[in-house]
Amino acid sequence: MAEHSHDPAPDLNGRLMAFDRAELEQTIPARFDRVCRRYATQVAIGGDRQQWTYAEVERRTNQLARAILERTQPGRGCVAYLVDHSPDMVICALAVLKAAKAFLCIHPGMPLAAQRDILSDAAPDLLLADASHAIAARDLVDDHRRVLLLEDIDARYSADALHVPLGPDDPAAIFYTSGSTGRPKGVVKSHRAVLHRAWLCAGYDGVTSTDRQSLLTYCSFASSEADVFGALLNGATLELYDTASRGLGDLKAWIDERRISLLHPPVMLFRKYLSMLEGSGLHPSVRLVALAGQTVIASDVEQWRRHFATSCALRHRFSSTEAGHIAVASVAPGELLAPGTVPAPRPVADKFLLVVDESGQPVEQGGVGELVVRSAYLADGYWRQASETAKHFGTDPDFPDQRVFHTGDIGRLSSDDSLEFLGRRDDQVKIRGYRVETREIEQAFTTLPTVHEAAVITELRQDAHALAAFVVMKQGALFQTDALRAGLGSILPPWKIPGRIRAIESLPLTPTGKIDKPLLQQYLQARGGPIETSQAAQPSDEKLGGPAAKMIRTWKRLFDRGRVR
Repeated sequence: MAEHSHDPAPDLNGRLMAFDRAELEQTIPARFDRVCRRYATQVAIGGDRQQWTYAEVERRTNQLARAILERTQPGRGCVAYLVDHSPDMVICALAVLKAAKAFLCIHPGMPLAAQRDILSDAAPDLLLADASHAIAARDLVDDHRRVLLLEDIDARYSADALHVPLGPDDPAAIFYTSGSTGRPKGVVKSHRAVLHRAWLCAGYDGVTSTDRQSLLTYCSFASSEADVFGALLNGATLELYDTASRGLGDLKAWIDERRISLLHPPVMLFRKYLSMLEGSGLHPSVRLVALAGQTVIASDVEQWRRHFATSCALRHRFSSTEAGHIAVASVAPGELLAPGTVPAPRPVADKFLLVVDESGQPVEQGGVGELVVRSAYLADGYWRQASETAKHFGTDPDFPDQRVFHTGDIGRLSSDDSLEFLGRRDDQVKIRGYRVETREIEQAFTTLPTVHEAAVITELRQDAHALAAFVVMKQGALFQTDALRAGLGSILPPWKIPGRIRAIESLPLTPTGKIDKPLLQQYLQARGGPIETSQAAQPSDEKLGGPAAKMIRTWKRLFDRGRVR
């Protein structure tokens, strides 16, 4: 079957600094040094307390890179860092790259055991830390000499340019994801792969030195790759806002104060933010909202159009940590869509997609199967896990300079090259002998007039899989399971209608902005029997013991309320 890929639009918005394809065969420091020379006095990184120009970032990263080289052995190892959501988070990454190492950002909010697991698996040469995490960093390593504090980097280290041998195939970044076996897996991205992501930002988003790009997540997440390098390798200003500590209440004022032009939130975070807004034509500085993560639904597009200026465009990026940016769906400023519809994504440049069946053979045009990506710009594999790399990555004898990755996503490609995602292979379950995709049911819920958003999970009941749903009702809507089931019954067959339906005020999110389904599973197990109407009795958590009481307290803390319906 035909493979699909689309080139980015050329030179959107009069790009000020050319990003030639030839630069994909260089390195991140080489491109960044070129940007620094051109935009030396422009603000590169903006934080809550301090702004850094490109020249200042260049000098600081040179000093830190020299300190790293002084404390590590030659070779292509990795250097981890544990810092606040601040300019230091970005400066550390750039300095590690200049020292010819791969950077690994450790999320400070991650449980201590998870931090230890990642550091044990990655075996970094060095752990960088800011002052607020100095004690935590020393507790994480056996040898305190492997900890380097940022406050110790002073004028002893030259700020002049340094040149360490480095190539496009060398590892640049490691992003950890949880494996199916529970062991963390570090996805390794080369300089070439990261440069390609920034090159796509230049071509598709038209990033220029006049742009101000948001960074709402930690650099421990692969989604930050497009934000950090899409901005700094194209001369834009990267503005940091920590949603974990500041919440969404200050976000509107921050966007306007910093004159953000490129707003890149996870879908679920954006959905929550939209629910807080009142009025239209807000944020006149924002020319592009680029979403990542969960599926975009029609109400997201409608609310974006309602609240943002008519000059603003909307994009939804389909990505994976291993394959990078795969496809994009776009709504141009002023473009009209049929009610209840969302744009279909199409493959981006240099990412060739095909759909295969369970035996790995291509399916017919329009057939459903697993999405496979072929490209020269995939991740290299999993850090220090050759067997896992061989399991998920492969080669194509017809394209020896490219590799293939089996995404685990289920979908189909239509004759017009549009892509339809149908969920994760992990989200498929057999119900009464029928194969069911939980994402399809979630989307069906959101077509009902009373439902704002929904999450569907599976549970084992009497040794068989069953469906359970959590729904967030629209403001003023009454939660009635009979009405919800009747609405679903007009869309879905009986075996796709969840046996348990619960209403909650807000869906819990992971730090990456995705629905935290494991937490929903835990809550369901803790609460026991079905409670399917808003009038159902509410057991007091004071009367519950053990894990049930702990989970109810967790949910109170998450949603700041005394009752979960």
